Amino acid sequence: MKQDSPIQQVKGKRQRSFYAEFEITVPRDTVTGFYSEALILRCSFPVDSSWDLQSTVITWQRGLDVVHSFYYSQDQLDRQNRHFVNRTSLFIQEMARGNASLRLDKVSPQDAGVYTCSISTNTGSQKKSFGVKIAAFYSEPRLLFSLLTDGVNLLVTSDGGYPSPTLQWLMQNSDITNRTQTHIAQDTQTGLYVVSSWLNLTGVSNSSLTFILHNKPLGQDIRRDIQLYSDKSEKQGESAYRCHGCFIYIPVILLLLLLIVMSLLSVFITRRSRREQTKQNGFTEIKSKFLMENV
Repeated sequence: MKQDSPIQQVKGKRQRSFYAEFEITVPRDTVTGFYSEALILRCSFPVDSSWDLQSTVITWQRGLDVVHSFYYSQDQLDRQNRHFVNRTSLFIQEMARGNASLRLDKVSPQDAGVYTCSISTNTGSQKKSFGVKIAAFYSEPRLLFSLLTDGVNLLVTSDGGYPSPTLQWLMQNSDITNRTQTHIAQDTQTGLYVVSSWLNLTGVSNSSLTFILHNKPLGQDIRRDIQLYSDKSEKQGESAYRCHGCFIYIPVILLLLLLIVMSLLSVFITRRSRREQTKQNGFTEIKSKFLMENV
């Protein structure tokens, strides 16, 4: 069996050592970005005394789309995908310490995907990929309570979240989600979700309800307890429900009418005050004139 010469063995060891030493580092797990905020995509590479900025090439891609390119000691954005224009930057002042991280501003659901960091220097080259997902917290749920002839209707809405949530309704700790109607829509501009869930209850007396919204990527769990109280009328055989934990909203038109009435009242009071002041000034003048004439 033919053996490699000592020179070939040394050469092979050097080659293996060369590639082993140049190892770039990226996140092992999927990175989560928060909607509308900046996201730092981490990537680092080894540097030594022979490292040269002029010979360093850094390229960030999402699939086949170029996110950011750097070579000849400066950003090269001619081939940058327009989706990322004016939203990316590198930490050029930290490249000498092996920092090739990318800052992506104002992230949105459209930025999710698999990103690849490619680096080539005078000491080696390598590329690695990792996943990026975007998430947003849902707003505080708004609960509307309305009376029916033989029961109540509950409507819960929440918006501004991502991705699509999981909803659950409980009554006395029993799951009644299948008795609800849920509508989930996605805003065409922001990509965020708007959630509405209806629950009609008939023929129930005092009840304990629980609404749960779960946003898994962020570990966001919104849980709201609702207490329904039924005051039955023996004469009419009807029930009047009260809801503890429901938000009470004054209709907009009533609020506007209230503001108009208050404004008119304020104007009336101001004018009346001015008339009384005028009368008082006139009385003072007449009194002064009378006294002067009788001196």
